[in-house]
Amino acid sequence: ADPGDYKPNRPPRPEERVSRLSTLVTPGQAVAVWFGIHALADLRGLDVEVDPRGAPVTVDVRHEHFWPQRTGWRSRQWYMTPELLLPCSDGMKTVPTQRGLLEERPFDVGQGGSAAFWLTVTATEHARAGQYRLAVRVTSRPRGELLLPLTVEVLPFTLERPADRLSLLYADVGRWRTMSDEQVLAELRDFARHGFTGLVEIPLGEPDLTGIAEGRATFDASPFRKLVALCAQAGLPGPHVCSAGGMPERVAQALGIEANLHAGEWPEKLKAGLRVVARAAVEATRDAGARWYYYGVDEPSGDNTYAIQDYQCWRGGGAETYATFYNIGFLEKASQYLTAPCFVVGLVSARDTAREAREACARTGAEFWWYGSGSYVNPFPQEGFMFHNRYATGLLWYKTGARAQVTWTFCRPHEDVFNDFDGSAVNSGEPKDQATAYPHLLKPDDWSTYQGAIPTIAWESIREGVDDYAYLHTLERAIERAKHSASAPRQRAALRAEEALRSMVDGIPWANPMNSATFSTQRLQDVRHKAARLIAELRG
Repeated sequence: ADPGDYKPNRPPRPEERVSRLSTLVTPGQAVAVWFGIHALADLRGLDVEVDPRGAPVTVDVRHEHFWPQRTGWRSRQWYMTPELLLPCSDGMKTVPTQRGLLEERPFDVGQGGSAAFWLTVTATEHARAGQYRLAVRVTSRPRGELLLPLTVEVLPFTLERPADRLSLLYADVGRWRTMSDEQVLAELRDFARHGFTGLVEIPLGEPDLTGIAEGRATFDASPFRKLVALCAQAGLPGPHVCSAGGMPERVAQALGIEANLHAGEWPEKLKAGLRVVARAAVEATRDAGARWYYYGVDEPSGDNTYAIQDYQCWRGGGAETYATFYNIGFLEKASQYLTAPCFVVGLVSARDTAREAREACARTGAEFWWYGSGSYVNPFPQEGFMFHNRYATGLLWYKTGARAQVTWTFCRPHEDVFNDFDGSAVNSGEPKDQATAYPHLLKPDDWSTYQGAIPTIAWESIREGVDDYAYLHTLERAIERAKHSASAPRQRAALRAEEALRSMVDGIPWANPMNSATFSTQRLQDVRHKAARLIAELRG
């Protein structure tokens, strides 16, 4: 049921043995299909090809690369997991070597071994509805050819995406310093294809504090404006979250204030100066083309007086603000200064706590955001399985009613990006690499040679989850249109579909995606298929 279930030497259970594959897709949508093979004899030059047989789709074929990974941020234990999705063809497979480099090797599987394959099926924008029969051809010496039928149903509607919902990604933009605008733009387009609308921890710009003692400041927001323009070109409309940490210290130094900013009340002169900087930043970005939120301190607690006063000043200067937290005490003390309080998912992954968070945000006029998808490993790694990210960015996001979900983090390696065990010198607290996707480089560690992201099960699962949400939203819209139609049968069908939608969503359990899977990924797939049938029925 989950593409992370494959292991290098695990034979399939009887219920996992398949003789055919099937999927459904809307025009313009990409969907994942996966399957594995188990070798009854030594296989050499394994190859998988897909014959589209005239279907209005393209199919990208990749293999799931198994490798050892730490089971926790500091764990000395490891497990063998599929993660990278790498090209394979003509009896060869691409594999990672070191520091972002790839090489081709013969695709051989020994007797008793297993291999797993990932097909990305993408329908053309104007694909005609109907069922299409493709053929997956698996070949290997000396076993000959195996044909696996693949039925692709193109649905008679396109997905509608909620304009008032935001999906943001910690983009690790420090990597872009040595990359060209063309490389950055290509990556931004990849983010948009995976359902993201905005970025977190992007640069805002630089203040000129020479006049701060007289209550004046200007702000050079050119880094933000340039990135916003690239994002708009790529299909990422924002809003974005900007990091400008350390500004209180800079303002204090410019004003000649000597004080311990991490204890007690700040001097009013410092607060006033910080508000001046915030107003200058707001003014400098007023016509930049995208909203932004100020991000000062990561995961502060309720006794963090520095963070509380920092957010107070930026909010007082007119900036919208964003803060992550796992300690509810911070929200209790700083709620009036937060535009977008971002809850750790464990605080909102139950019906009652999600409702309490929504209501708390509504009382202060704040936006309800949460984070918990991506590359977390507490206490169970999200990296090798579809469940965690698909559930988080799809059904759980829908169930919480939150305005935004936030994914941490795209690619933040320590030392060799292809070695999960060498990061202690760079990050002794969390030496495990923090990556939802990985880089393909032409030179070791040289991001100027970046060829694009190597997708992973976790990375593609985010897209699957966002599409799950889109199916539910499209069904909501179809129900509303049918309710307001002049046809009594359609109105009755809308009421039945509304009850079915409620039952489907309620039938999916609440769970924390930072923890291990609590139910089968197949249940998420079933919800999507049921929603698709209901949408098609309401369309007549």
